[in-house]
Amino acid sequence: MSLLRISMLAAACGLLLQSCSSVPEQNKRPRLADLPAFDRSMLSAELSVSEQQLDLIYQQILSMQPAEQTRKRILYRLSQMHTSQLEQSELPTAQEQVALRALVQRYEQLLRDYPQEPNNELIRYQLARSYDLLAEQNACLQQLDILLRDYPSSPFASEVWFRKADIHYSFADYEAALAAYLAVLNGTDPTLQQHARYMAGWSYFKLQQFEQADEQFLHLLDDTYTELLLTENTQPQQSLRSEVLRTLSISLSYQQQGESLQALLQRVPYRSGERSVVYVAELYQTLARFLAEKQLLSESLHSYRLFIQHYPATITAAEFQLLLIEHYLASGEADLALSAQQEYISLFGPGSAFWQQARSAELAQVQPLLLQYLDYFARAHYARATALQGEDRTTGFAAAIPLWQNMLTVLQQTPNSAYPQADTSYPQADISYLLAESYAGAGQHAAALELYTWLGYQAPLTDASLFTAQDAAYKALLLSEQLSSQSDAAALALWQQQSRFVAQHCQHPAAQQVALQQLQQRYREQDYQAVLLHSADVINWGGNIDNPATQNSAAPSQRALVQEAQFLQSQSELALKQYAAAEQSINALLQQQLPAQRRELLTAQLASSIYQQAQQKDVSLLAVQAHLQRLLSALPQSEYHEAAAYQQIELQLAARDYPAAITLLNAFIQRYPGTERTTAAKALLLDSYEQAEQWDNAAQQLMTLTTTGDTQQQREALYLAAQYYQRANHNDKALDAWRSYANRYPKPHLLAQEARYQLVQLYQQQRDLSRQNFWREKIASFEQQFASEGNERTRQLAAQVLLQLGQHESSLFAAIRLSHPLRQSLQQKRQHMSGAIKHYEQAISYGVASLVSEAQFRVAELYQQMATALLQSDRPKGLDELALEEYELLLEEQAFPFEEQAIAIYQQNTRLTQQQVWDNWVQQSFIRLAQLLPAKFNKTEAYTGVADAAD
Repeated sequence: MSLLRISMLAAACGLLLQSCSSVPEQNKRPRLADLPAFDRSMLSAELSVSEQQLDLIYQQILSMQPAEQTRKRILYRLSQMHTSQLEQSELPTAQEQVALRALVQRYEQLLRDYPQEPNNELIRYQLARSYDLLAEQNACLQQLDILLRDYPSSPFASEVWFRKADIHYSFADYEAALAAYLAVLNGTDPTLQQHARYMAGWSYFKLQQFEQADEQFLHLLDDTYTELLLTENTQPQQSLRSEVLRTLSISLSYQQQGESLQALLQRVPYRSGERSVVYVAELYQTLARFLAEKQLLSESLHSYRLFIQHYPATITAAEFQLLLIEHYLASGEADLALSAQQEYISLFGPGSAFWQQARSAELAQVQPLLLQYLDYFARAHYARATALQGEDRTTGFAAAIPLWQNMLTVLQQTPNSAYPQADTSYPQADISYLLAESYAGAGQHAAALELYTWLGYQAPLTDASLFTAQDAAYKALLLSEQLSSQSDAAALALWQQQSRFVAQHCQHPAAQQVALQQLQQRYREQDYQAVLLHSADVINWGGNIDNPATQNSAAPSQRALVQEAQFLQSQSELALKQYAAAEQSINALLQQQLPAQRRELLTAQLASSIYQQAQQKDVSLLAVQAHLQRLLSALPQSEYHEAAAYQQIELQLAARDYPAAITLLNAFIQRYPGTERTTAAKALLLDSYEQAEQWDNAAQQLMTLTTTGDTQQQREALYLAAQYYQRANHNDKALDAWRSYANRYPKPHLLAQEARYQLVQLYQQQRDLSRQNFWREKIASFEQQFASEGNERTRQLAAQVLLQLGQHESSLFAAIRLSHPLRQSLQQKRQHMSGAIKHYEQAISYGVASLVSEAQFRVAELYQQMATALLQSDRPKGLDELALEEYELLLEEQAFPFEEQAIAIYQQNTRLTQQQVWDNWVQQSFIRLAQLLPAKFNKTEAYTGVADAAD
């Protein structure tokens, strides 16, 4: 504290001394009545005597031993005079230290002599200050603590707390310093609060209580920001703000940097509503710059991103985003720079919150970069898409669309004065054309068509450099043609495009082609009269090709298009049955140079025109035969040779003269092998064989088809041939055909299973048990393999053959007699028993109701037979009576489980009656149970009632 401050306090002490005269008598405080009244004007008026003279006078009075009260007042007055003299003197440091020591002694003496003096508040304050000037911090701190203890409401309290806090801070006692600084903030002296808040923040920081430190720094920044707005002299406040901003950045750097700042701003409300964007941006930018200075580049950039994230609609966010881009470019991080540029577009381009709220000046500020970035990315997507195929190509063009759209929006909504060169650097017509191209490439055909049409017929194209109006119109035409098949409206739109194109852009090289397409469209719509009416427009396009004098402003006529129009004319005449005119038009075309295929077609149509004359209703049969004969003679290579011959066959078939038709068909197939009608002729020949019941011939005919045609046709022919051989009782050939089918065509599954079953049936007729079982096994295994493709029929076949396989194993089982050595015969018998049961259980698993009861019965029967076989097995020779008895008991123990199993399965079979099943096998099960368990089942009413219910 300066000596000036001590002088002010001395004056205040004089006022306090004066106020002592009001102390009550009963408190034994002496009055000052013996002294002259104190003149307050003396504090400001010039003294008529010097302080040295006053000092001498006071010393003389003291030597006179005045009253104690007077002595005290003089001593207090002298202490203030000595303080004032020291403040006004310009002493060397050593002498000043001596003088301060003297003052300290006087202050301490006064406090010892007059401990209850009310004016001691000032004396103790001056004592503390003197110790401070003497750099005796502990002594100063002791006096400050006493002062706060004895005078908690002192007007010096804020300053005392502040000085106390400074001392604690210098001692690194940050907790005590913090408490003292907070006391200053809670005090009434506004002049100290800014610095106290600043130091409180530093105390929190030193205690690593960073969030509380940040709050103090932010409060200080809030206050100084408000003062900046209200005062003209901003230099002191700006200097303080700069220091606090950097200090806050230091604190935040020890935390989560940008996230911590973000949390701080949300945690600490602004006293005057909301903090301005400029103020908040200053906080973020100061932090980012500080982090960059410390080489924390990633954290620095993240601070900018956080601001952009929370204030995307501000021009400052755009400026920060540009800083990110510039950083990435400067550091060679191209991918990140591109990504940041894309973010710039999405954040500040059309459709963004910024774009909707920004002022014209702000839009003008972002326009150049928006156009630059949009153009770059749009052209990059466009160029990449043109080199791709399929879905990737579509996706590439789709990515370019919003970029072109945004470019147009920027150019149209931003004042031209903002970026005048934009109109020349980014021509709107060219951008619109590229947008149309992107629409088309992305499959957005409706939008592309609309834009192409506008560019081709309405748009001003003064700045277009990539295309002309007729180019855009032609693109619209091509796209409309692509869409024409989607609906009647689209087809009508194509027609309108074609008409408009031919009318307004006849100078385009494709205009005559478009006119021909309209002619072709009329032909496709079978408007043959219109074709004959308008064909001359194409044929005579631009005047006579061979006569330049007749040519007009249209593009030069193309001879190939003229020839095509003539061809359509001839086809329309044929369609209208104007065969004579068609013959004339065709002959005229045949005189020109034609592709071989077209010549072949026209030659055939020439034959057709003759042939059709033979098909007229009013032509007699003899005339028909004459026309046909003329056709065969005049055009020996015509396909109507075949048609005529085929027509003869049809006449015979219509008369149901199958033997005659068979003769003609054989001759036809021999004369016209490999034609389209050959297959039909063969089919008719096959049908004729069937109608004539010539099964063997039919099968042989079918066998010729088993090696030609597609796979399905071969398969069907082989299947049918096998059936016909079987009908003709050619079983060997049938076996070969069925076997070939089963081996070659496992699918369709149903037909393959039927083929295998037919093989079982045929081998059964031949009593070839081995081959029967082979194909039964095939049926069972294929049904299991193709279970998902099976149906009720295939499952029935599988269950049936499994039952038969089980019966075969059962017969082998029954054929084995249990003889000694019992182990060997028993093993063989068990093996056949297991095989039979396996087949029966597989048959049961298909759930064919008509076979389940039999399969279950036969399984039970196997168990019963095994029990019987064990009991009837040969007895070992040489056993005595006791051993024989034990052996038989052992056999009974072995047989008993089989009998029990048989009973359980018979019972299970009888329970089928609960499912309304009653057949011979259920009935036999009841009979067997009556034999095995007579006490329970040898009662007629036990099952006849069930049988009646089942019936």
